[in-house]
Amino acid sequence: MNLIARLHTLLIRTMAVAAALLMVAVMITICLDVLIRNLDRQPSAHFFTFSEYALLLIPCLGAPWLVREKGHVYVELLLMSLSRPARRWLTRLIGLLCVVICLTMAWYGFDVTMLDWVQNNKDVRSFDAPRWAIVMWIPISFLFMGIEFVRYLWRNESPLAALASESGGATH
Repeated sequence: MNLIARLHTLLIRTMAVAAALLMVAVMITICLDVLIRNLDRQPSAHFFTFSEYALLLIPCLGAPWLVREKGHVYVELLLMSLSRPARRWLTRLIGLLCVVICLTMAWYGFDVTMLDWVQNNKDVRSFDAPRWAIVMWIPISFLFMGIEFVRYLWRNESPLAALASESGGATH
């Protein structure tokens, strides 16, 4: 495995770990919020803002790893009713559509992020945050998901977990 592939894998795994840690942090924040309210105190407004931002970041950080692990949701009812050659053809078409959709979303997301950067837009909640710093994770996520789907197509491997053995590819 070359250096770029190893760095790519490390980045995707780091993003997934960050998503997992954010889930734990949101759980702790909610528990603290409830505890503070039960003590007849006013919890910090930052708890709610943190949870909002985390609920955007968690899927953005975890989705590329989920694609890598073939853990994304799909309905195989139609695919399983097809012949093996038709199934292989449709699976490749689905993979290609996933690449196009992910890269299109990444392109649009980068455009929105850059516009927010140039216009210095702020997200005003319990504290002001630069909007680009919040939305930048959307195009990054879609870019890495697109790369994962390209990798499946390049290796002639099904991006769908149940069909991986039919395409001759391993899950990793």
